[in-house]
Amino acid sequence: MQTIDKALLWVARIGVFFVPFVPLIIASSLFFPFITGKGFAFRIIVEIIFACYLLLALRRPEFRPKHSLILYGALAFIAVVFLADAFAVNPFKAFWSNFERMEGFVTMIHLVAYFLVATAVLNTEKWWHRFFATSVGVSAFLGIYGILQLAGKIVINQGGVRLDGTFGNAAYFAGYMLFHIFLSVFLILRHRLDTGWKWLYGAAIILQAFTLIFTATRGAALGLVGGLSLAFLLVALFEKSNRRLRMGAAGAFLALILLVVGLYAARDISFVKNSSALTRFASVSVSDAGPRLMVWGMAWQGFKENPVLGWGQEGFNYVFNKYYNPNMWSQEQWFDRTHNIFFDWLISAGLLGLLSYLSLFAFLLWYIWRGKTAEGEQSFSFAEKSVLSGLLAAYMIHNFFVFDNLISYILFFSLLAFVHTRFGKPFPSLANSAPVRSEQTASIFGAVLLVLLCFGIYYVNLRPLGVAGNLIQALRPQPKGLTENLAFYKRAFAVESIGTQEVGEQAIQAAANIAAAPNAPESMKVEFVSFGLSAMQREITRAPDDARLRMFIGGFLNQLGHYTEALPHLEKANALSPNKQTIAFSLSNAYVSLGKTDEALSLMKTAFENAPNYTGARIAYAATAVYAKQFSVADELLASTTDSTMLTDERLVKAYFQAKQLKKVISLLQLRLSANPNDAQTHISLAAAYIANGNRKESIAELQKAIELNPDFKQQGEFYIGEIKAGRNP
Repeated sequence: MQTIDKALLWVARIGVFFVPFVPLIIASSLFFPFITGKGFAFRIIVEIIFACYLLLALRRPEFRPKHSLILYGALAFIAVVFLADAFAVNPFKAFWSNFERMEGFVTMIHLVAYFLVATAVLNTEKWWHRFFATSVGVSAFLGIYGILQLAGKIVINQGGVRLDGTFGNAAYFAGYMLFHIFLSVFLILRHRLDTGWKWLYGAAIILQAFTLIFTATRGAALGLVGGLSLAFLLVALFEKSNRRLRMGAAGAFLALILLVVGLYAARDISFVKNSSALTRFASVSVSDAGPRLMVWGMAWQGFKENPVLGWGQEGFNYVFNKYYNPNMWSQEQWFDRTHNIFFDWLISAGLLGLLSYLSLFAFLLWYIWRGKTAEGEQSFSFAEKSVLSGLLAAYMIHNFFVFDNLISYILFFSLLAFVHTRFGKPFPSLANSAPVRSEQTASIFGAVLLVLLCFGIYYVNLRPLGVAGNLIQALRPQPKGLTENLAFYKRAFAVESIGTQEVGEQAIQAAANIAAAPNAPESMKVEFVSFGLSAMQREITRAPDDARLRMFIGGFLNQLGHYTEALPHLEKANALSPNKQTIAFSLSNAYVSLGKTDEALSLMKTAFENAPNYTGARIAYAATAVYAKQFSVADELLASTTDSTMLTDERLVKAYFQAKQLKKVISLLQLRLSANPNDAQTHISLAAAYIANGNRKESIAELQKAIELNPDFKQQGEFYIGEIKAGRNP
């Protein structure tokens, strides 16, 4: 092999070996540091090694692709995803995704490119063993990292007590460890290791399992139990050649069942109750699936609307809004995933997408159990087949309750590449075609690839890296103050790439905060408001049917008091998501402010009737009825409760005050004080109600009480008292 060929091979091979280290990356200088750093690193690695691989394949026929059902499945999958994204409701976002997810077609095509390179350069059992051993080693390191989080030595990034490692997400961390538990067992069975190495793998499995448990991720725990149960049962029932292994698997299966049953039976014991992780596992019930079932119901409606190619990647936002279940009022209001791998692909790429995705599992299982190598031999022992089958079952069960992420995709495509390497057969036309021998021709190909590589790295990675870096700086306090923050926002927004919507959303939220800040310079308020509105308007132009964007800009305009400008955005948002209460509340606010109380009342009546158990909707409906002078409606809505917090909600107090029902306002504020007599602000509000009702003496008494409770109010309070004593209403 010539020197240049060796160099290309080793660059590609070393790049593949860098991939298992991607999960360690945390890019604190980027927006979504646990996602973006990993995503950009993976893409850059793949682009470099794929360029080397292409040149190597031109020069050396033995490195050219081989055919297998797995390869055909991967190509079919990526082709369907491309079509789905091309015809997506938002093709720009389907292609690029966003910083929070770092998926989209860009990631899918990188995964297929990674698959092709890995199958070519990890072309022997030795190299795959080293690769998987490296990945297991990284997982063991992350297991230690998780233990340090549990001990309080390293912060848990998402808060709480659920370990999240370097992922920033407990479910992602759990899925990573789940995969490696089975991979470690497979390597022990696969290779003739000496005792020391077996102990090291055993220690890694303990770390992986311990970490998985303390992520408290129930989907991963169910996946572990399901996958192990399947593997143990297969060996216990069908292993013919090793009786000892068969009996051991049967005992392990029984022990696993006893462990699960015992944990559930012991759910009320203090040892279990004192562990947040064990409590989550022991308290699994059908009722916990309520929100997921509602989301899956919405996804089913969305699938029926676009059954063939779906809505494109990142399209579930549209489905969630359009078919929003009003009983989801207590949950997250902007789901972008179905938390179920089947529905995720039904929405992202329709029935064709789901079938092409599932075909990868089917082809994997076919080769694991029935495949034969080029020499006509089966490549795996029965125990190895059982463990790999358990791995796929565990992975699928876990993904039934969550969704894939970049690292889980990498692990899955690594497994695809490994099995493909074992069973793939050369394409005769590729294997027999002459290699590029001419150095001149090779140099031309190399130059073209170098130009394309530089363009790809810059356009696909460096430009959006700048966006992510500028955005995180925009969100942080800057030495030069708000002027510098605004400059960072503008730099981030100037590049139309991945994350452009997130920049717009963050900018308009910053504008809302600054507009409401009493100490912010007026010039800064004007500049931030102008930029926030223009940024959001650009995103709306790109995605006019995104209810989330309409809600952002409409709510912001409401806050500014620009109700006329807010109205068309909020009406559009309500048309796109007619059952979502948060949108209805904002639209009702605009209607009331513009004197359209009949429209507001009708809207709030529907919002309440859609979810009568939602206290927020009941209060909003009652307050709107007051604005509409329908006092009997408000009385009827509130008659069924004695909850003082609900009865004295600020929305009700404000509505009665504006409707000049001052005696009602006074009674409500007195009720609020009975629950919290030392709240200075309530005394001030009651003073205002008294003076509006002509009770000047009582108003002064309340102001004096407010001064007593809050000395900082003394100067302003004494001014009010002086005005009242002078016969004026302050």
